[in-house]
Amino acid sequence: MAKLDFIFSVHMFALYESISVMRMLAEQAEKNVALALKEADDSIKEHEHEEETCDQYGESYVRQRTFYSCGSSIGYDHEEVLLTHKFMITQLTRRSAFLTMFGLFEHRMSQCLAFMLELTGFEGELKGMGPLEKAHAMLKKVIGGNDITDLDHLTVIRNVMAHSDGTAKGYREISTRIGKKSHSEKRVLSAIRRTEGVSVNFIDDVLMDERFLEYAVADFKRYVGEMEAAVQRYHAEYGSESSKSGARGC
Repeated sequence: MAKLDFIFSVHMFALYESISVMRMLAEQAEKNVALALKEADDSIKEHEHEEETCDQYGESYVRQRTFYSCGSSIGYDHEEVLLTHKFMITQLTRRSAFLTMFGLFEHRMSQCLAFMLELTGFEGELKGMGPLEKAHAMLKKVIGGNDITDLDHLTVIRNVMAHSDGTAKGYREISTRIGKKSHSEKRVLSAIRRTEGVSVNFIDDVLMDERFLEYAVADFKRYVGEMEAAVQRYHAEYGSESSKSGARGC
């Protein structure tokens, strides 16, 4: 069996180190957002182009029309172009930071999952698609961390950002539907309601405000602390007997 006081401490050090990296990413992302928003007002540009139109008598003529650009945003309304640019800056910056944070955490948790399997000798089936779901199932089913609150809400937010371009498809309809909801629909509703700093607009875009990244880091840290305590309790109770007994928890 792995020696808990060394190997486990290595994994926990890596996890806590990743939390520090996440906090740095969150802080830098918000600094970048603040700077970009400050510079946006001075970065909008005015342009003109020729446009063919008709007068009140149906006669066509060519006129000059003004339009505006700011970053990737282009349009005829000055304020709309500016607001669209600011929206893109804030959301894409926070999305990028969160996806990086989540990927780092998922990588570290996959290592912890491998350690917990070795520690316990567990050979049963673990429900879940990814390492976070499997690690949580391991904590509840084998380690005894039944009081640990999962990170499913952050997993759902991550999936929306990574696979649906930040859109919770059908959220408005689902949230007001009186009839039966599927498991996946319930997951999305729960995730949005549970996550601090997240909201959904009228076209089902999931928006992250300035609280979200800090909240995510804090919840990752909370989970790591609870997992560490649960594994320590398990080891104190079962010690080397666990790996010898094999499939405890099946």
